[in-house]
Amino acid sequence: MSAWGIILRNLLHFRRQHLGVALGAALCAMVLMGALTVGDSVRATLAALAEERIGKADLALLAPDGFFREELADEVSDGLEEKAIVAPVVLTRGTVSLPDGKLRVNNVQVLGVDERFWALSPSPSDAPDWTGEGFYLNERLGKRIGLEPGERLVLRVEEPGLFSRDAPLSGERDNKFVSFNEKLGGFVPAGGFGHFGIQGNQREPLTIFVPIKTLQKKMFRSFEETGKVGYANFLLLGAPGLGELSLAAATASLEESWSLEDAGIYFKKMRDSAQWSVRTRQVFLSETLQRAVKNLHPESSGVLTYLVNAIERAGQDDNGSLLTPYSMVTALDPSSVDFIPSDLGPDEIVLNEWAASDLNASPGDRIKLTYYTVGERRKLTEEDRLFTVRSVSPMPPKVPEGEQSDWTPQFPGLSDAESCGEWDTGIPITHKVRDKDEIYWNDHRGSPKAFVAIDAGREMWQNRWGSLTGLRIPRDAVTRKEAVSSLRSNLSPAEAGLIFQPLRANAREGVESPVDFGELFLAFSFFVILAALALVGMLFSFSMEQRTQQAGLLLALGWRVRKVRVTFLSEGILVAVAGSLAGVLLALAYGRVILLLLGGEWSGAVSGASFRYEPSATSLLTGGAGAVFMATLAMAWSTRKQFSREPRDLLSDAAMVSRPPAGSWKNGRTHSLLAIVLALCAGGLAFATGLSATGASTSFFGAGALLLASGLFYFRDRLGRFAAGDEALMKAEDLGRRNLGRRVGRSLVTVGAMAAGTFLVVSTGAFRKHPPQSPDDPLSGTGGFAYLGESALPLYDDLNGGEGQELYDLNRSLLESSLIVPLRVREGDDASCLNLNKAIRPRIYGVKPSEFAGRFSFAEGNWSALRDSTEGAVPALVDQNTMMWALKKGLGDRLEFRDGQGRPFEVELRAVVKGSILQGALYLDEEAFLEKFPQQGGYRAFFIAQEAGLGDQVVSHLERKLEQYGMEFRPTLDRLQDLQRVENTYLSIFQGLGGLGLLLGTAGLAVVIARNVMERARELALLEAVGYRLGLLRKMVFSEHLMLGMWGMAVGVVSAGVGIAPALFGKVGRMPGPGFLWFFLALLMLSLFWTWLSVRLTLRPGRLDELRNE
Repeated sequence: MSAWGIILRNLLHFRRQHLGVALGAALCAMVLMGALTVGDSVRATLAALAEERIGKADLALLAPDGFFREELADEVSDGLEEKAIVAPVVLTRGTVSLPDGKLRVNNVQVLGVDERFWALSPSPSDAPDWTGEGFYLNERLGKRIGLEPGERLVLRVEEPGLFSRDAPLSGERDNKFVSFNEKLGGFVPAGGFGHFGIQGNQREPLTIFVPIKTLQKKMFRSFEETGKVGYANFLLLGAPGLGELSLAAATASLEESWSLEDAGIYFKKMRDSAQWSVRTRQVFLSETLQRAVKNLHPESSGVLTYLVNAIERAGQDDNGSLLTPYSMVTALDPSSVDFIPSDLGPDEIVLNEWAASDLNASPGDRIKLTYYTVGERRKLTEEDRLFTVRSVSPMPPKVPEGEQSDWTPQFPGLSDAESCGEWDTGIPITHKVRDKDEIYWNDHRGSPKAFVAIDAGREMWQNRWGSLTGLRIPRDAVTRKEAVSSLRSNLSPAEAGLIFQPLRANAREGVESPVDFGELFLAFSFFVILAALALVGMLFSFSMEQRTQQAGLLLALGWRVRKVRVTFLSEGILVAVAGSLAGVLLALAYGRVILLLLGGEWSGAVSGASFRYEPSATSLLTGGAGAVFMATLAMAWSTRKQFSREPRDLLSDAAMVSRPPAGSWKNGRTHSLLAIVLALCAGGLAFATGLSATGASTSFFGAGALLLASGLFYFRDRLGRFAAGDEALMKAEDLGRRNLGRRVGRSLVTVGAMAAGTFLVVSTGAFRKHPPQSPDDPLSGTGGFAYLGESALPLYDDLNGGEGQELYDLNRSLLESSLIVPLRVREGDDASCLNLNKAIRPRIYGVKPSEFAGRFSFAEGNWSALRDSTEGAVPALVDQNTMMWALKKGLGDRLEFRDGQGRPFEVELRAVVKGSILQGALYLDEEAFLEKFPQQGGYRAFFIAQEAGLGDQVVSHLERKLEQYGMEFRPTLDRLQDLQRVENTYLSIFQGLGGLGLLLGTAGLAVVIARNVMERARELALLEAVGYRLGLLRKMVFSEHLMLGMWGMAVGVVSAGVGIAPALFGKVGRMPGPGFLWFFLALLMLSLFWTWLSVRLTLRPGRLDELRNE
């Protein structure tokens, strides 16, 4: 008969013995395939959420710090494929409330859209019937608002300025808001673009959809002097049905269609000179724009015009000083005009005739310019500089009605004022405006009354937005059309602030979650897999030992030992394959149960996300093959020493004869000495750390592990002593102890597995994290801050200072004991453990390091690292969890971002905070932040530290006074608890699956008992022959093997107790719940059950037949 014939007959004949092997393989396959299919389901769910979020759009064009013409959408579309859709969008943030003000929802994503936007939705048939009237809410916001279609609601958004409101002369200091009161048209489901968002989060933002024309009409009303309000700041691009839209094609189309107006750049024809003036809607020309103009027209000359508080000359008579209030002063290149001395020095000034007459000044007189500069948090600082009058220039020409001076840009709140009394420049008016000042304004508008050298002007008035308000080019050198064309060709769209974002590519990358749930559950199922493999190996070995006579017969017939091994192992592999096939059904159920738990008991690990179960054939095949492979290894390892005896011995069934004692215990001293040394090390480590010290959990975990090893070495020593004993066996218990030492390895593995499993499952609870009792400790995860907040719209002023408190009508006495720390925000992906998506471009905060000094605990570096010089990169601070898990980076690694003008720059991780509320973002020094994002105005994030007991009052007051900004606070302890809940849930999953594996592993005790009883069949038969009753034999064997379970539990419980000692007796963490007591009880009961059952089934009456072969 062939080998395959023998294999098939054996499979049929020994089917009962193979059932246990198949069950073990099925359990292993269930865990492997189930874990992999969970990973598939998480990825599939995230991919589906990403599709709902971006719909059929492939690309997005953003102007993060500005606005472009709505017509750009049509122009870009014309350069793409015929069916490509380009939808203009106005994207901003705002607050939504009921008309009576009883309910307000803050930080709402506001989208101004038209019908083209809905054509890119995931399912256009689910999109609303867009009539261009009313508001539509996504379902999440609809649940918060609780209105029915037809009822009215109020939307409030910030009216954008021509440039940042924290820039000099930006206009009125308080924000401008526009409100809309419209009927609710309906709700937008997920398929209709209700989940739209450009950040990769699994939770959809709160969103309100507004007709784009409705939003533009009010939002851009301050732009009406440009002749239009049709602006957008976002283009959504896609080609439904034509495949993914190419980024290269879209970029090429944009380069052909964009105009300088889209970047707020324009050429103004000078009335009083043959020149063009390059200006920008943002007033100050960026350094990039200045370089581009200079490269094209080296002969261009810069102009910087600024409003000064006073031009003052010290008087020589009883009238004291002479002062001209609120005047424009222009800094220029002296050689660029003929009415200024070409060698004008940096400390010299030229007054026009009006100013010279008003001040009664002449060449050689000393003049002081007094002016405001804007510091951090829009703090105005009055400064001055002394000049010497060099000469007097002619009177400026009168300015035609409705126009501005050639020298002065369009300053908000000033250029459009009819009189000086209507000025709203954002600076305090403290000097009296005289009648002749009004007359000068009416006749000459913003014509400068004095001129200084350009270098002097830059020293006084340059800022992060730029150092010029205009660049002049001779008209005879170039026509307007040529100037526009050449400048446009030398500025990329990105440099003009128009930046493409590959939405679909980012969505694909973001689906690769930083936490691979397939790998996670494979790791967490470690004990379940080990328990299953142990069962497979032991049951297969047990089956093979029962068939030693068959093996001896095959060897006697001339088969090689290798062939016998391969034949029997092939039989086992077929059983494992059958078990793995059965495991497919178990895996499908197991995967669904895991996902149900992730949506329920374990929802903390996924921030409440729900998943659809979508297993892949690849995962099932991979898991099944892995289960067969590991089962094969387990079977090969467990039978590696079998069939090595002579065929005669195997045929006589000698393999079943009990092995002789292990002999003298030569290594006993070594094992006992190791046990003592490890126990002393455990005690020393625990004593040196203390129960309540920082890092106590980690130290005591290590001490528990050392004690575990010590206990196992001590048990090994005891086993050796049992086996080596030569004293007379006076009692059955003496025989039981002797028998424990006959199979030292088997006994040690059983005890070690139970002890190690108990220790790991229980002691990992010591690593559970809990927020501190109070947020006031500056070195805790809260940094000493009690609240953190975010506003929908930016605030520009210091809420700790008198000016800011007066501006926002805040209660100074209430805030006196509070510190409000503001942070600048650059939107990006959430890189915290609350977001399952990969963070492509994390959020960035700009902070002032001095306000955070001494706060939070650091793993590396400190706040001063943000001001370290780093070659080619901006230093950043990051939370340790964000760095390790979300970003998969290390200290010193770099990430690439794009600045406000589309230029790439790198951020280097230089400081790392441990377990804090800072998780999820990168933190830069505010100065570096503003250098990269100069147009990012104001603050939108806030931390509050205050005296205990006043927190709720302070927060309620701030939320009430700043409700139009959408201000909302939450306790830092709540934020920290949310973050820690994720980590704690991972520990719970590990403990739950590990406990399941450990409880399943107690079944291995039954296999060990069965093997021991079978090996000792003749010994037990002899005892029965000399008068031992069956009940007594069972009691003896039960007590003997129960000792193994008790040793394992005792070593594990004592070690675990040391591991969680800081929680039990110290102030680190919290006391374990009653679940651990139930766990120990279940482990004890199962150990008793399996021991009893195995003894009952294997030790039966009629064992005297075992003696007949003697």
